[in-house]
Amino acid sequence: MNKPVLESKINGYIFHWDKEALLAQVSHCRVHSRDGRTTGELTISTNSDKPLILLPATQFNFSSDQTSSRQAKALAEKYPQHGVDWIELFDYLRHRVQELARAGEESEEVWAQDEITKPELLLEPLIIRGMPNVIFGEKGVNKSTIAYLCGAIVLISWGDNPLGLVPYDKGIKTLVLDWETDRETFDYYLARIKRGTQAPAFSLNYRHCVLPLAEDLESIERLIERDNIELLIIDSLAAAAGGEDSELKGSQSALSFNTALRKLKTTSLIIAQTSKQQEQHGKRKTIYGSTLFTYYSRNVLELCHSEDIDTNTKHLALFHRECNLFRKWSPIGIRMDFHDDGGIAIEREPVSMSEFSEKINTQARVMEVLKQGALEVKDIALALDVSESNARVALSRLNKRGKVVKMGKAYGLAADSQPF
Repeated sequence: MNKPVLESKINGYIFHWDKEALLAQVSHCRVHSRDGRTTGELTISTNSDKPLILLPATQFNFSSDQTSSRQAKALAEKYPQHGVDWIELFDYLRHRVQELARAGEESEEVWAQDEITKPELLLEPLIIRGMPNVIFGEKGVNKSTIAYLCGAIVLISWGDNPLGLVPYDKGIKTLVLDWETDRETFDYYLARIKRGTQAPAFSLNYRHCVLPLAEDLESIERLIERDNIELLIIDSLAAAAGGEDSELKGSQSALSFNTALRKLKTTSLIIAQTSKQQEQHGKRKTIYGSTLFTYYSRNVLELCHSEDIDTNTKHLALFHRECNLFRKWSPIGIRMDFHDDGGIAIEREPVSMSEFSEKINTQARVMEVLKQGALEVKDIALALDVSESNARVALSRLNKRGKVVKMGKAYGLAADSQPF
């Protein structure tokens, strides 16, 4: 038999034998760390306009000579008219699949360049291209609404969007992977956003998901390729990682989820829950589950809401918590008005330091207090309810950055100081 044409896929391969008009598809391929076996799901069919399935999807051990001999004999008896040397075909598949599955990617030599090319932003500052980006927060802060609005903004490259964010200069197709609700609820989200924001016509691709991301890669890859998807919105992390409460706090769920994302090789905006720990100054809440979820994310934002008694209006704030590739951005204030007609009006607004004092770092809070005038360290510490040593550290750092100036025992804002 001639050497087949190889097509690599996520977790598998497709082998094309043109002369014999055969197609062998290997999916769910896995190398077992415990005993070194290479297993997967094997399908063999004729390669024609009306393909004939010769071997339906079958669990196959590519490390077993006995398994391949048994399948070769069965196919030779069942399809003698094809004249295929099935033993040779299975020997080739066994050798090549094991070789490919264990090889990994080749290394390459990379020279440091004189020109610095920064990573691209699909939506500044929320979504870095090609990276996992996370928005996390408490239940009821409208994370999904904000994420779906972001999907609309990048799809239509909506420059005058209500959040005042800067989109990529061409439309980016988005696929929402939903483990939380259903298609009808998703329709409800989009209709409310469109009516309330008066957005131009837009559509987002949608898929209801059941299996964990790591177990559903082949199907998702097919949708990405078919629909030219460049951004995945994952709603939400806990379900997509596929772990129970105790499993999410361990490392395996985070490792499997991150590995799956890397295989998809696309941009993701991930909606995550918040940790259950009580929040204190200097110790904020984080993404729920293993700390590896945070470590593997390149860009992490926390969405918070103020305690407002007006049920028709919410005041939110997005805080940039972690970023490996850029500086952290200033907090983004968001006002949401829930109208009687079902629409949600969304607009950007200044962040109220008093309403979100628990979420803002000490340096930003110091600058807010000093807007009232110069103060001594003890008065600043009292106003912020922090120790004098913490206040001194924050003031020292602000002084080095030219944000505040020392005037005797007191500190005041520098004349040209800009807010965070």
